Formats: sequence, structure tokens, C-alpha cells
Amino acid sequence: MSILKKSIRVGVVGASSLSAGVLLKILSRHKYVSLALLTSQTKTGQEAGEIHRALGNILRLKTTKYEPDKIIRDCDVVFLAKPHGEQLKGTSFLSALAQKTGSAIKFIDLSADFRLKDASLYKEWYGFTHGDRALLKKAVYGLPELYFNKIKDADFIANPGCYSTCAILSLAPILANKLEDKSATVVVEAICGVSGAGRRPNERNMAIEVQENIKPYKIGIHPHTPEIEQELAVLSHRKIKVLFAPCVAPFKYGMLTSSYLKLNKRITTADILKKYRAFYKDAPFIRIMKEGEYPEIQNVTGTNFCDIGVHYNSRTNTCVAMACIDNLFKGAASQAVQNMNIAFGLKQTEGLLF
Repeated sequence: MSILKKSIRVGVVGASSLSAGVLLKILSRHKYVSLALLTSQTKTGQEAGEIHRALGNILRLKTTKYEPDKIIRDCDVVFLAKPHGEQLKGTSFLSALAQKTGSAIKFIDLSADFRLKDASLYKEWYGFTHGDRALLKKAVYGLPELYFNKIKDADFIANPGCYSTCAILSLAPILANKLEDKSATVVVEAICGVSGAGRRPNERNMAIEVQENIKPYKIGIHPHTPEIEQELAVLSHRKIKVLFAPCVAPFKYGMLTSSYLKLNKRITTADILKKYRAFYKDAPFIRIMKEGEYPEIQNVTGTNFCDIGVHYNSRTNTCVAMACIDNLFKGAASQAVQNMNIAFGLKQTEGLLF
């Protein structure tokens, strides 16, 4: 890995979002980063430490208006942290402007706008029409454990969704080793903390709705479904259908996914775990649990780790693959920084072991 001779000039578009708060916390202590520019449509002119109180007396940089020319001129990389669909046209314009001016700027998009390769899926799952098929094709899906070699050469990275990250990482070794029964549906259950519902008030992050409660929502229709299907299909070289059932629970951060997949042969849990360890041997943020041990949310909160546990049920010939991440870290902000590190030739772990 190369060591940079100068700081990476970083910009954040949508700096007032929940994931941007975590992103800024990480970037503010990254030794190869210089925060150059923050934009916010709703909180223009405010210090980052006023918007995100945990950054008080740490980050005094003020947000500014969104100016594409300034972003291209003053940044080496820009993180796009706006809600799905809101920045789509702006992102297309920024990418075209960078190409027109010969800029070497890199983009890391935390929204879903460029995750799905099939543009027609956006209308069905996100409710908007996608008009930039060229940039969709160019965008690299930013799951480092699967796409390291593509990420290191990319100038546009689509940061994965939180549920998608957790589910895909838990199932990837099964599909890569062709252990699954191809006639079976993949079932993914998930439990996530209230931060997964974002900062804007809604029925999934209000205390009265979630305290002493577990609230299922968007069963079978959650928009991360086609993202999970897309990446599992790449691994298995065939179309895959996923039944996804998420729930929100009364804690702030973290998520657990439990995925169920029938196998095509009898095998032991120990043998499956060997395949997982081999598959992730070069992945510093994957921790494979011992046989009989399973991941817990409390062990990944505030980190970029993904803890994975596996159980093979011989009675039903089913593999249960469980994974835990922090939805705002490995599911969003710290994974975005991991992608930045790879794209700029740094160690994957730079600024992320704390």
C-alpha cells in the first residue's frame, strides 16, 4: 500500500444527516484526511459541531451552500450522504463535470442511487425513475470483501445498504462454494436499531412506537431486497429470489440478520466454518465465530466489524448464517471510509480501528 504525501481533501454533501455525523466523526481523526467542504441544504452556515453535538469543540468547519464547481475544485473525494433519489440528478451532473474538467475526484455515494445495475428496478423499489444508465454501469458496488480489486481503481463507488451488507456477507461463502440448493428460496430475517429509520421523525424511530416492542415493517417489499438478490446472483451465477423480513427494535445502533438456506448436500458446521475462514482470510473486518458461538450486536456497535456465525441443521439440511454489524458504521459511514482507503491506496483499516 502506498502512503500519501499529502492529505486527501474531503467533501461531504448532505452533512447534516445521521450517517454524515458518524462519517465526520471518523474523518475528523483520520490522519490522511483534510476536511475541505461540507454542504447542507437545511443547516447552511452552521458548524458541524452544532449539527452533530458529539463533534462539539472537535470540528468547527461550517456548512456551505451546494456549489458543484467548488466541490470539483476543492475536493479529492466527495461523500454523498443525501436520502435516496434527492441527489440523483446532482450526482450525475457532478460526475459529468469532473469528466469534462479532467478532474481526478472520486465519489462515494451512501444513498441507494447507484447500487442497482438494472435501472428499471428503481421505479418499483424506490419510487423514482433512474435517468443515468451510463453512471449506473460505471459505478462499483462498494463491498470491499467482494470487490476490493474494482474499488481500488474506481472513481465512483456505490456504498452498500446496511441490511444488504449484513445479509450478503453472511451468505457469500455458501454461494461462492456452490453449497446451496438451487431450488430453494433465500430467507433473510433482520432486526435493526431505531437509527436505521434515519433522523427525520417517523413511526419507526419514535419512542412510543418502539419502546418495549419489536416492529416488523416492509415485509417482502423492503428496497434492500433487489440489492441482496443482485449480489447473491453474482456469486451464484444465476437469478436468486430473497424473502426479506426486517424488524425495528428498541435499541439505537446495530443490526442482526439471520439467513436461512437449504444446502445441496450433507455437511458439518465445522466444515462450513472452514470455508468461511478461507473465503474471508484477507478481510480484516470480518470475524468468524467459533462453532456454537453466535454474533451479538453489542460486540460490533461503534465499529466497522462484521461478526458472522454459522449453524448447520442436519435435521432440515439448512444452513443458518447470522451476522451483526453497526448499521451506521459498517452499514454506512465506516464502510464508506474503508472504500476511500482502498481507492487511495491506504490500508483498509486506516482510521477505523478504535
